[in-house]
Amino acid sequence: MDNMRSKKYYFKFQARGYELDSYGHVNNAVYLNYTEQSRWQIFNELGLLDQFMASGLKIVVIENHVKYIRQIKLFDEVEIETQMEKSAHFLLFKHVLSNTKTKKTLSKVMVKTVFLDENDKACDIPESLLETFTEA
Repeated sequence: MDNMRSKKYYFKFQARGYELDSYGHVNNAVYLNYTEQSRWQIFNELGLLDQFMASGLKIVVIENHVKYIRQIKLFDEVEIETQMEKSAHFLLFKHVLSNTKTKKTLSKVMVKTVFLDENDKACDIPESLLETFTEA
């Protein structure tokens, strides 16, 4: 199961006014919140979020790398393309945030996560999630 192809998921949202910085741009820290929402939405759409919560599993971010390219501006419509990959015992998310109108990339984010069991010990990626990947 190590040679599994990732899948791409899409999440659309609109930047909100209360998140503006002093320059009138959406605060860059908000990017991280949007990528977090995207990951949870993916688990929810796959029907796995309730299952993870019921079994006591937690998903913890252990690395987060962000490359800012452009600012999100007030009322920009933004799309996140998320590629979910399995890498050893880790689940990687590669997010590309882009303006839906101009199609310009706003940022690229790579997030490395690990699953913890009910005792907060690292555990394997749940089999139900591995089934969402396609064979290479």
